[in-house]
Amino acid sequence: MYKLITCIAAENKIPDTVQGLFRDFGLRAGVYNFARGFGRSSSEATRGLGQQTEKGVLSVVVQANQVDEIFAYIFDKADVNRPHGGIVYVTAIQQHAGSPAINLAPPELDNE
Repeated sequence: MYKLITCIAAENKIPDTVQGLFRDFGLRAGVYNFARGFGRSSSEATRGLGQQTEKGVLSVVVQANQVDEIFAYIFDKADVNRPHGGIVYVTAIQQHAGSPAINLAPPELDNE
């Protein structure tokens, strides 16, 4: 069985997390993209361009026996363990398509 780990955290925390997953766990497949939005505490009147925040979104599929270790690593490395640091969650999946290696790194990290 496989699990999907998704992390939504500060945009600048995800690249180091991705590199650590490459180096420490040998993970080579996943999805890395960006999101933008407003916090729940922002009122409609104060929502302007200055209130938007950019977040990095990282999703990786791992074997069920690895989920706790990789979850803890992402939680710490992405700095989610602080107020407004983000969220990490796990989704159970029944099957995995066995995709070829997908480069998780954004373009600026491809040269490493």
